Amino acid sequence: MDRKGLSHIELSIVMYILLIGSALIMGALSAIIFMNIYRKNKRVGVFLGVLLVLWFFYQMFSLSTISVPLAMTVFVIYLFFGIAAYRKLKAEGTIGLKG
Repeated sequence: MDRKGLSHIELSIVMYILLIGSALIMGALSAIIFMNIYRKNKRVGVFLGVLLVLWFFYQMFSLSTISVPLAMTVFVIYLFFGIAAYRKLKAEGTIGLKG
């Protein structure tokens, strides 16, 4: 294999690792910020949640132009953080029916 082909493969692997790493960091920070805002003001928290979901879908669309498996991996990461935030807020009693 020539040097040019090898560097292209290494570059794409590094790019995928960086994109997945940034998704992990951004998903965690988004979930933390959302939970803190939702605890203080539910209306603003719901608005922020909708904006985050729209932004994540835009990011999925952008990543799918690069690689569909990459987009699916990032989707699973965001889904994990979304479920974790929901379960944390539900365990605290912040989300749910009050009766």
